Amino acid sequence: MSSFLRSLSRRQADSGIAPLRVRSCRDLCEWTRTPVQRRGEQMFACRGCGSQWVPSEHWTPRDASGAIPPAVLEIVKGED
Repeated sequence: MSSFLRSLSRRQADSGIAPLRVRSCRDLCEWTRTPVQRRGEQMFACRGCGSQWVPSEHWTPRDASGAIPPAVLEIVKGED
């Protein structure tokens, strides 16, 4: 497990207190599922810019290539 994911897993499973981090993309975006649940939702984080995302957000994360990561796409398609 990368140090990035280890640092996320050290957080409380459902802190829900702090707002999600949303930063400007720096053409480094690579979204990955984290071991963290936020208010019962799977949380994803970007390895490039450090932004965070949960399915209830009103935007969809994309990797630097412009593609929606497969794990995110599964969730988004399931909401139709």
